[in-house]
Amino acid sequence: MGALQASAFPNGMSAQQQFSAGSTTLNVDLGNADPGIINAYVYGIGDVVPANSPAYAPAGGLLATYATFLDWVDLGAMVNPNLASQVNQAAAALNTAQTTFNNVQVAAYTAYGAYKNVNPTPPAFQTWVQQSYPSYLSANNALIGAASAYDEIMIQAYGAGYSVVQQARAKVGINGAQSMSLQNPYNMPVKIGSVAPAGSQPVVIGGTNPVPANNLISAFAPSYALQAFSTKYAEWQQASVAGKNNAGASISVTSASKTYDFDEFGWSTSVDASLFGDFFSFFGSGSASGQKTSVNTASTDFSLTVDFTGFGTFPVGPGLWWDNGALVSTYHQRLKPGAPAFFGDSGALARMPTQIVVGFQPTVTLKMAASDYSNVKNSWQAQATASIGIGPFRLGSATVSTYGTKQDIKWDDASATVTIGPVSSTLPILLGVVSQKLGT
Repeated sequence: MGALQASAFPNGMSAQQQFSAGSTTLNVDLGNADPGIINAYVYGIGDVVPANSPAYAPAGGLLATYATFLDWVDLGAMVNPNLASQVNQAAAALNTAQTTFNNVQVAAYTAYGAYKNVNPTPPAFQTWVQQSYPSYLSANNALIGAASAYDEIMIQAYGAGYSVVQQARAKVGINGAQSMSLQNPYNMPVKIGSVAPAGSQPVVIGGTNPVPANNLISAFAPSYALQAFSTKYAEWQQASVAGKNNAGASISVTSASKTYDFDEFGWSTSVDASLFGDFFSFFGSGSASGQKTSVNTASTDFSLTVDFTGFGTFPVGPGLWWDNGALVSTYHQRLKPGAPAFFGDSGALARMPTQIVVGFQPTVTLKMAASDYSNVKNSWQAQATASIGIGPFRLGSATVSTYGTKQDIKWDDASATVTIGPVSSTLPILLGVVSQKLGT
């Protein structure tokens, strides 16, 4: 982990930043030809509030948590305290309308997916739902009405002071970033679902290749932006064609490498430092958990080198609905009594992703002591193994996220070395995420 971070951040990081390393193979299709699919991945990364750990894991959604934070902002005493009961009633009605809409929305997407399965050329979801799913429109209109009524009574109760919060709530609301049916300045088009792999459908001799079946649904998601990736990805593809397997970066670790210090990258020394567990894992077909095999990393024979055809760090961040975090900065210490723990190490809004570290087409070379090599190879051959894990990299084919195939793994008995790759894949790997601390 230290070697990865040293390559990604040679000048270190600020006191307000933290780095979370991907502890399993996380494929991110950021180079897809379809912008909607790219946007879906960018949303999936940007909207994750990373957990309080150097191992990357989600602790919640940024937009949803921010919307909740806005509801807990303390605007001080009511200008008109006689409206307190009406405020409570409007809030309850809004919560009910939101829950109803969420349930109807899930049902609508399920129905649309079923419709697509029997209709090869369906209209866009936005068109279909207006024509064929009236309960969606009813629930949507009810939610809009409840939100409007709540805002109106809050302005009467708190005066002009509520307008700033009201505007922020509108940006993240059902007519703003959370609108999944109409585009606006606060959301972006995405495609969610899956596409069958090319070649997975039979071809009639002499006929044309069929278009792969897909279960993609066009919708909208809260806006996030990933900067500078497309240009760099094109360079990586050129390097791949030219066979430059270490053009991006070469990261090496030996038994003599400096011990990683978590506090150098924003973490307390008491934080859970278990990133990858035992170094080797073997996974049977259809299994998401594997048999662990230890490797003596203190041996003078141990070395690990990962060459990347492409490697880089890229800014990522929320769209206009976030207002550059101005309301979090202003109100993080002005919340109503009983508010959730939004900030602090394990707070629901403790940090937000600002950069991602991405690798492309890695080649992993692991040299071990002869006894370790023998144990590892014997375990591999003895298992009906579908995939193998080395540190954070999962290679092979199982019902979990993998990268490459068994054919990418090569054994060299003479040098006690395992080499994986270069992995010929169009999918980049998310290696880690940099977060900015909030509420400090």
